[in-house]
Amino acid sequence: MGPQAISLHFPNRVRVCGELIQGHVELDVPLALKDGIEAVRVKLRGSIYVEITETRHTNNGQHRQSHTDTQRRRTEVLRADASLWTRGGPQTGLVNLPFQFHLPANLPPSFHSSVHRRKGIISYAIEIVADRRVKMNRRIASVFSLVPAATPQDLVYQQFLLQGWSGEWKAVVHEDKIRRGWGDYSVVKTKLVMPALATFPISTPFPFRIHITTETKPGPEQKLSNLSFPAPPLNFSQLEFTLIRNVYFRTGKRSAHAGETVLFLGETGDSPGSATHLMEADPPEWIPTRVKGKGVWRRTVHMQSTMSLSVPPTCDTPLLSWDYVFRLRVPFPGIGNDVQSDSAVYIVPGFACPPTQSITSGVLTYADIPPPGPAPTLDLPPAYWAGENHDWDDQ
Repeated sequence: MGPQAISLHFPNRVRVCGELIQGHVELDVPLALKDGIEAVRVKLRGSIYVEITETRHTNNGQHRQSHTDTQRRRTEVLRADASLWTRGGPQTGLVNLPFQFHLPANLPPSFHSSVHRRKGIISYAIEIVADRRVKMNRRIASVFSLVPAATPQDLVYQQFLLQGWSGEWKAVVHEDKIRRGWGDYSVVKTKLVMPALATFPISTPFPFRIHITTETKPGPEQKLSNLSFPAPPLNFSQLEFTLIRNVYFRTGKRSAHAGETVLFLGETGDSPGSATHLMEADPPEWIPTRVKGKGVWRRTVHMQSTMSLSVPPTCDTPLLSWDYVFRLRVPFPGIGNDVQSDSAVYIVPGFACPPTQSITSGVLTYADIPPPGPAPTLDLPPAYWAGENHDWDDQ
């Protein structure tokens, strides 16, 4: 590909609501004139897109018919435009055309979910349009991600965690009875322990602990090797510890819900962004029951680690909303013996809005401030960056 008349320079990083975003277009004026470009403008767009597909089955005599219907809804949450150059501007050489926009403070975070024939997207983009009178316009688009600015309380919680948690803890306790075959039940108790915070800022490591206790079914005291069920997991990889996102889609005429696993914190032995897992096992303990000569073997394991979440923070809009739960699942042999518990977690932004800086002093980045906390990161699938569901209008 030969030289291009226009090129966009817009740093690819997470933006924060309220921020002054800046960039520039490099225009090769002779090439632009040769290409028939009359004007260059910049567009800033943000939108929420929801799509719900349903299939209905009907019986028509001996024939079964299926009808698929898709409802779509889009709403614009951000629109701004600026003219950068016209044929009445500079006529020779390379020209830098700077632009800047002030992001509103109340925008929803970037988001992408596509599951069970439901789709929900909140996306933002800068688009450069080179208008041509005869031929199709030239376009350059750059999709970017955005998070709301953290509240003062969010930043206080973040500092508590970054300094090493020394506050109170909260526990989610679950107990279940399981068995193999017939007879008495065994008991499994799980406890998920996390800092006693109302919210958890994204991209901020925080510690957690998991305690699992198993008790065999009652019986006479004998060697533990003969009473191996239910054996507690001996390492983190035997657990299924996941972050589940519940997404609620609304088009106005139709609503739907879908759950999806967005982060695996178990099964592989390592969790994204976590420190090494630590595991301890208490010695087996014989617990007599009220029945003479009988008791249960109790075994307990303790695991601890840290995690950091970089998912879009919990959000609620008229078209699209989502929340999160931690799901702890401990597999045991036998049908229906897996023990599972859910714990709701409210995820919030973790980044303050950068101070406003004029474009005359250069492009503002988090390396220039620097921020008191970590630089913004946000996990989004490749489909988000494709920008396929943007409404690339010509306005």
